[in-house]
Order: sequence, then C-alpha cells, then structure tokens
Amino acid sequence: MLVRDTAGGWTIFGITTAESGVPLYVTYTGSDVVGIGCCFTNRPDRVSKVSYPKTVSHWFSGSAYADPLPPWAGGANQGFGTAGKDSAVGPGIFNWNLSLFKSIALREEATPRIELRFESFNTFNHTIFQNIDTGSHDGNFGAVTGDYGPRTLELGGKFVF
Repeated sequence: MLVRDTAGGWTIFGITTAESGVPLYVTYTGSDVVGIGCCFTNRPDRVSKVSYPKTVSHWFSGSAYADPLPPWAGGANQGFGTAGKDSAVGPGIFNWNLSLFKSIALREEATPRIELRFESFNTFNHTIFQNIDTGSHDGNFGAVTGDYGPRTLELGGKFVF
C-alpha cells in the first residue's frame, strides 16, 4: 500500500510552444541622408538576398544591406532606403515546460492533504535566441542580444486543511 500510494497518483502536465520567427524591422541608424534633420526612421538599401547564418554574432547577413544614398548624390527613393518593412526574419521558439503534481490525502476525506509539485521551464535547456539587433550602425547589426533563458526548476509543496 505504501508503494502504491507513493508511486501512483502523479499527474503530469506540459506546454509545448513551437513558433516560427517573427518579421524584423531593419533600420538605418547612420547620418541623415534624407535632409529633414530629425524625427523619422529610415531604412537601409537592400542590396542582396538576406541569408541566415543563425549564429550569435550574425543571425542574418548584415552585408545584404547598405547605407541609403541621399537624393543629392543620385540616390533613389528620395534618400529613404529600399529595404522593405519586415525584410528579415527573427528566430523562432521551440520550448517545453513540464509539471509533475501529487496530492497525498492524510485521511479518507479530501482534506487535510499535502500537495507536491515539481515544475521545469525550458525543460531540455535548448538555447532560444531573441532580441536581434536591427540598427545598421550601432556595432551589433544582425547580432543576437538576448535569449529566452536557461532551464528553471521549481519544487513546491503545501498543506491543505
């Protein structure tokens, strides 16, 4: 009976998240090539197809973008870059969170009882990149600047009466 009560009656829950990457808005952060001074967001020129090395230092190829030419230097598009909105795609998410629960009755009635729980977040400790730098002139263009976080384990219990 002790083995049955200890080994049996466990409940397992899980949440799996699988998402493709979201579009990224690539911006030109260099000097003013439009000639209006301030208060606008410009885009770089897209000069080739965007490739995805998918490394920490280069999630997407920064060489696919170039500084837009100002209109007084013969640049097209009035100095605004030709890279379309959402011209790059960020990393996706594939994550598992698992929980294991057990309720142990101390009497025949539902209460009093002890409830135990063990939870894991990012269970398989898979690195999930996020926060890709999309500013073309800040030194980290195309680099990963954050991640989802490491595996987290929680153990808890409570007495219900």
